[in-house]
Amino acid sequence: MGIRFRKSINLGKGFRVNMSKSGPGFSWGGKGFRVTKKAGGGFRTTASLPGTGLSYQKDFSNPFGGKSQKKPSSKSEDFFDDATQSESRDFGLDFKNLESTGLKDVLGEAAYKYPLRKIGLIVFILGIILTFVKTYLVVIAVIGAFMYFYKKKNPVEIEYDFEGDSGKEYDLTNKLLAGILESEKVWLVDKIEADDDKNLITARKELRLREGLAGDLSTNVKVYSLEAGDLTLSFLPDALLINKNGDNKAIDYKDMEVDLRSEAFLEEELISDATLINKTYLHVNKDGTADKRYKDNPELNLVEYGILEMKNKDMTLVIVFSDTVIDGE
Repeated sequence: MGIRFRKSINLGKGFRVNMSKSGPGFSWGGKGFRVTKKAGGGFRTTASLPGTGLSYQKDFSNPFGGKSQKKPSSKSEDFFDDATQSESRDFGLDFKNLESTGLKDVLGEAAYKYPLRKIGLIVFILGIILTFVKTYLVVIAVIGAFMYFYKKKNPVEIEYDFEGDSGKEYDLTNKLLAGILESEKVWLVDKIEADDDKNLITARKELRLREGLAGDLSTNVKVYSLEAGDLTLSFLPDALLINKNGDNKAIDYKDMEVDLRSEAFLEEELISDATLINKTYLHVNKDGTADKRYKDNPELNLVEYGILEMKNKDMTLVIVFSDTVIDGE
């Protein structure tokens, strides 16, 4: 028999504070319109048509001064030349030592249980004793060992009860999340070689977008999940659920820094829905031509990708997606 958890959610009248490595920002809105003050300075407006998934986004500079966001350079001589020093950035998580900060009651009930452990120990000891009487009775000890190590999971349903307009706010967030992640290519990135405002992805896994939760957990709300091999990331209303090989851990959103931004990347293959900034080479001369000193110097595309970065003290998850134009297509 499954277990049901009921959770009351209030997302707070459309006002959110967004923390990123660039500093705090805020956003306000709902019912198809949102204004966001970005952490790096400036404002972003997002208008959507509820029920259609269509939205329009436009950035504005900060009319009160403030720090403007640095735009990718279009000069090919700026990228990975001999005068600059690149930096390697590693990401990921240590799932075994990752501390859950959300859904603790839920995960406690959903964890593996050993319902026959006590009786299995008794049968095992009895079998060992009987083996001295009749050798073939060792089979009883084997049965006891199987009973001792037998484990199962309880099906658990998380039932969310939204207060006020929080349900509409969650639906809008889901539509925008789906719009972002339904790019032609979405990756979970493990390593980036970075040089100022230019990046080269050196380790990544392709992600698949699907609805629903992994394992024996279920919920009464629409949830989008991203899968990469044995890892599944699910965006619940109050927490990021991480499933690895059937085990679950959850990080409450308030315990994470979440940063959504775009950056310039060097890419050999041009993804069809990516924004092309210009063509360049891995090694270039000051006039932008290919540096002939390098035998292996392929032509590259300088493109704009979106980045969704989620981190706390135990993890840094970096999701990179190819389409930065959120237009419902």
